Amino acid sequence: MSSPLAVFGSINMDLVIYSNHKPSEGETIFGNSFETFQGGKGANQAVAASRLGSDVSFIGKVGNDVFGKQLQESLISESVNIEMLDSHEGESGVAFINVFEDIVENQIIVVSGANAFVESRQVSKESLNHIDILLSQLEVPPEQIEDLFIRAKGSCFRILNTAPAVTISEELIKNTDLLVMNETELETLSGETLESRNIDSIISSIKGLSLKNHQSAIITLGSQGVYVCQDQKGELINGHEVHAIDTTGSGDCFIGALASNYLETENLYEAALFGNKAAALSTTKKGASLSMPTQDEVENWFQTF
Repeated sequence: MSSPLAVFGSINMDLVIYSNHKPSEGETIFGNSFETFQGGKGANQAVAASRLGSDVSFIGKVGNDVFGKQLQESLISESVNIEMLDSHEGESGVAFINVFEDIVENQIIVVSGANAFVESRQVSKESLNHIDILLSQLEVPPEQIEDLFIRAKGSCFRILNTAPAVTISEELIKNTDLLVMNETELETLSGETLESRNIDSIISSIKGLSLKNHQSAIITLGSQGVYVCQDQKGELINGHEVHAIDTTGSGDCFIGALASNYLETENLYEAALFGNKAAALSTTKKGASLSMPTQDEVENWFQTF
């Protein structure tokens, strides 16, 4: 049986190297440390929602390698329902992540592995009837997301995180209720070049998507906050000043927290406010899924703001 919030997406083993600065082309440098974490946009978002108290199911695939078992156990430890998590005869997805601590930036290379074989049919018609919010990203086959979103029309609120920035069909956009994207992803979808952090430019690009009245869009702006467009009207939510040490997974934290809060409130602006706070807090910890905060952490930490 599915949960009210279901995430159809990717799960990776993150292999993370921390170093002080970014090497120049051809340069070899020494790193500070190496760690492994559960990652993948789908899994990160599911864990974020679960830690915030939501009943969440994860739909995806892991390989039959050693990483697959570890990733499966990690989701179970985070109280994520994995009844629709399947195994693939091959390798699990992995992400190679370099975190540059002096400038708090990262570079990520993803090898899809089992994520490339995630299928819409993993979600039965009966399961869809029990899902209120269906959330996906573009680290699994877009045609499978499209098929699932079409099947879910009228029964689920469908959220698509358009990451990474790849071209998707107009049919998938048409069958999405809420698009969540950063500026690069908005440029890819709209075909327009943005002026960085320029709200007028963002508004123009959103209009270029020709969204219907029932569709909404949220543009994440990093430390600058998020721009929420609903009912053809937009509003900027400012970011929070924090001592960031690792931004890996902060965007996923925002989306997982947004979905979790929207499940309770059905208020998109309030959900974006909450997600903005949770994402800021996540940057103060290392890792992706491991950095996701609990409800109490978000509420207690921001009492001083």
